[in-house]
Parts: sequence; structure tokens; C-alpha cells
Amino acid sequence: MSGRLLVSVSSIFNETRSAADRLITDLRAEGIEVSLLVAPRIDGEWRLAKDKVTLEWLEQQRERGHELILNGFDQAVQGRRAEFATLEKHEARLRLTGAIRQMQKIGFEFQIFAPPRWRMSEGTFAVLPEFSFHVAASTKGLHNLESGEFLACRNLSVGEGFGAAKWWRKNVIRAVTRGAEKGNTVRLSASARNLNNPKVAADFRNAALAALELGAQSQSYAQAAAALK
Repeated sequence: MSGRLLVSVSSIFNETRSAADRLITDLRAEGIEVSLLVAPRIDGEWRLAKDKVTLEWLEQQRERGHELILNGFDQAVQGRRAEFATLEKHEARLRLTGAIRQMQKIGFEFQIFAPPRWRMSEGTFAVLPEFSFHVAASTKGLHNLESGEFLACRNLSVGEGFGAAKWWRKNVIRAVTRGAEKGNTVRLSASARNLNNPKVAADFRNAALAALELGAQSQSYAQAAAALK
């Protein structure tokens, strides 16, 4: 039985865009889809609306068929915790509303939501049906918000509040191999902050290719969620 391979990259802004572009172009050449996790604010002063180069780049990626996923509102507030990890319903609603409005102003609509570091509070999940999202992704798996179905599949992250050291990357590759051999859904994600390191980028690419070679089918999050209906 063949499994799925879901690959994503987060923390894309002016300082990380080039590294993200190199990896995405490389994986696309291998037939691997890459979902892009996008936020209107990152690192305090950075705003997507004011970064015309990154904005144009994201528009190009969208035109090429890459899936865009809303990845929070203001990642700079995270500190040691993830932005939506502990929010009650009221605060989650405010942040989601702010993120959606800011992204709509610059021409982006989203059907998928994934909180920073994939950590989603019960309050956040409870208010998602109030918005236009069809799919939500968390540390636990993939939620089809239309059908109510759930696919249990933990995320294997490089960076994003997780490790990026050599021993961590080796563990990720081993976990990818085990999952793909069993025909499971393999979720791989990387923070573009870490992709500036060529060794990190190479190991992440190798992990994705290992899953592909073991029969995993590259899919977007939307495609994987649609199969849950």
C-alpha cells in the first residue's frame, strides 16, 4: 500500500526567500509538491504587504500551482511558545480575523490553516468553522473541516521550534523511511530559516526523496484532506 508525502516550508520572508526558492525548485523538479506556509507578519518589523519582492514571489509560486497555507498572524509574538498553542476562543478569533483581513488586502485567500509549529489550542480549533477554511493541520494530523474526518499523521519538522542538528536530521530521515515503508502518510516540514545551511537543505531533500523512492505519492494538503470525505 502506497502512502502520501506532504511537504511544506514555513518562515518565508526577505531573509529566507532565496533558500526556500532553491529547495522548492529542486523538489518540484523531482515531482514533489511543496506547500508554502505564509503569515502576514514575521520577525517584528517584517510585513508581507511591504515586501514587494516576496509578495511577487509568492504570487508566482501560486501561479505555478504551489499550495499556500495560512500560518498564523504575527509569528514575532511567539517567543518560546507557538502563537496559537494556548489561545482561548476569543483571542484565536481575533488573530485569525486579523490575519485573514491583512492577507485579503494583498490578494490572498486561504482554504487551509496551520498554526505556527503546528500547535493548535482547543480554542483555536473550535472557532475555525467560523471562517472559510476547509482544512486544518496540527501536530496530531489533518482535519477535514467540511466532513469532520481526521487523518492521524504526526509532522516531522526541521527547524520550526524543533531540531535542525545533524542527529535530528538523521532521526527525521529514519522516521520518514519507516513511515513510507509502512504506507503511512509522511508529513515533512522545514523552516526556511534553516535552509540557508546547505547541509540542512540537502538532508531535507534526501528525506523527501527517500519517501518518494519507497512509493509515497506526493500530494498537497488539500488533496490529502479531500480523500477523507
